[in-house]
Formats: sequence, C-alpha cells, structure tokens
Amino acid sequence: MTTSSNAGSAYGAQMAKYFTMNQPPHVAIDSAVSVVRPQLAITRLIARSGIPERTASIPSERAYVVSLHLNHANSGEWELWTDGKYTKTGAWPVGGVAMCDLESNTTIRNPGPIDWIHYHVPRATLDSLSDDAGVPRAKRLYCVYGTPDLTLHHLTQTILPCLNRPEIFSQLFMDSFTMMVCSHLVGRYGQLREGIPQHKGGLAPWQKRRVVELLREHLDGEIKLATLAGECRLSVSHFARSFRISFGASAHRYLILQRVEIAKVLLSESKCSLAEIAAQAGFSDQAALTRTFANLVGTTPAKWRREHAGRRIFVEISKGKALHSQE
Repeated sequence: MTTSSNAGSAYGAQMAKYFTMNQPPHVAIDSAVSVVRPQLAITRLIARSGIPERTASIPSERAYVVSLHLNHANSGEWELWTDGKYTKTGAWPVGGVAMCDLESNTTIRNPGPIDWIHYHVPRATLDSLSDDAGVPRAKRLYCVYGTPDLTLHHLTQTILPCLNRPEIFSQLFMDSFTMMVCSHLVGRYGQLREGIPQHKGGLAPWQKRRVVELLREHLDGEIKLATLAGECRLSVSHFARSFRISFGASAHRYLILQRVEIAKVLLSESKCSLAEIAAQAGFSDQAALTRTFANLVGTTPAKWRREHAGRRIFVEISKGKALHSQE
C-alpha cells in the first residue's frame, strides 16, 4: 500500500479510511494501492466484504473522484446520498463510471464485493487543461451513475498491471496519461458548448529536432510535457496534438520506441549485460526492458541478441510508429 502526505485528500489509504468508517468490525479494505501526483491520483480499492453500511462523509475539496468498476454490481446493491438526496442505482457493469463532486456531501452504501479504480482529479487540473486548450472551463462534470465508458476502461487497463509499482510511472508518462484522462472527462462529461480546437499541422522541423534531442537526453522519461512544449513555444495541448501528427504516437510512446531501438543497438554491438543495457536505454530495470522489448519486438532481448549479434542497427529517430504497449 502506498500512502499520501496529504492525509485529508480522497485517495489511497485515506479513501480506504473514509469507506470503512461507520462499518462493522469485520469490514475491511483488502487492498488499497495508489499512484499519487499533484495533478492526478489513482487508487485501486478491493473489498470482498463490500461496504454494508453507509460510509462517512468525505471532507469538501475542489476536486472530483471519478470511479470505475472493475467488477459487476447487481441492481439495487449500490445506494448513494448526495447533499442528503437519496439515489438507488441499477446494475453497474464492468467499466461503468461515476462522478463524485467532492464539494458536495456524498456518501455511499454497496454491500456486494467491490473492486474500484478511483481517479482523484483536482478542479485545478481540469481548469488548467481547458485554459491551455483555449476552451471554456467546465462548470462541472456529470454522468448517470454506472454509465459504461469504454475509453476510460481501456486507459485504466493499461496501467492496472503496474499500480503496485508507482516508481515506474515516469514524469512524462504521468503527464501524458493525465492529459488523456482529463481531456476525455472534459470532452465527454463537461458539457462544453465548444470543442477542443483541432490542429491539422505537425511540428516544424526545428521543433522536431529539439524535442528528439530532449527526449534522447531524458530516456528515463523524467521530463515534463510542459517542458517539451515550452521548448517548442507551444501550449501543452497544441504540442501534444502536433507531436502525434509528426511522429504517429504520443511523446511517451515514442520515447519507449526509442528505448527499444537503443537497446537493439547495444544488444547487437556490445557485450553489456541486460541490466546494463536496461540502464543505458532508460528502462527502470532489466525486467522492464524484457517486458517492453518482448511486447514490441515479439521476442526476448536475449533471444534477439543471439539472432542479431554483430549486425549494425541504425536507430530511426525521425518518425515513430504508434505503439499499443508501455513500460
């Protein structure tokens, strides 16, 4: 379990505490794992005993908790109170979501087993994204409880295997992931009258050269998306869209492709150990190298090395391809 330094915020161990207050002694959260950043916190809570009694109120803050069910909740199991108003929901499918505005007084009851992902999204994060994109701020997020959300479910599935290892979530990955989640939330649930403007053009040649240079200097991913955008003299939203047009992938996915290509060079032209190659190519450890390499190349680094020993490999840095996996 990871915990937050801010004991009052609704994520991690504190979220588990809110849900188990007022419960019988036998009720417990079986697992609480969180990845915490100021712009976005992600918490997975599992409770086989469910939440049989109404939970304690969560203290007010300018933030949302967006909850996604990883298990099915039967009709009538989920009950909700918002500012004293009672709601009884229907069946809640896997991938169904709820929006809880933490400025309201919200409590719940769910006696069945639960497996939730909670996204703690400060209003400041949503407002900053809207300002950067040049669109009106969303006054609030709203959806019917249990609404299926295939996009958020897919994004969630990509991070689930690594939630118990928050140290591997690099700055660049978290910036990119936060932008994807928040853009989706604002676009689908913010009820904006104006959409986020679409830019048809990609990066200029000098911008491409500069961002490639910076990414190669920060193979570990510990560079902010805002830093890359600033170097290109663009807003973060404009930069992210332009980068994808130019390189066919997000900045983080492109970086992973470059890590794999650098690893290929080292595997074929050096006698470094896999652990040394992992470090030089920007992977967190040898296991991360092996997992990512196998996903993208279709074979392990050791096997690939045996098949390509002595061959010269040229790293392509001008244009990446879209990837569907990550470290």
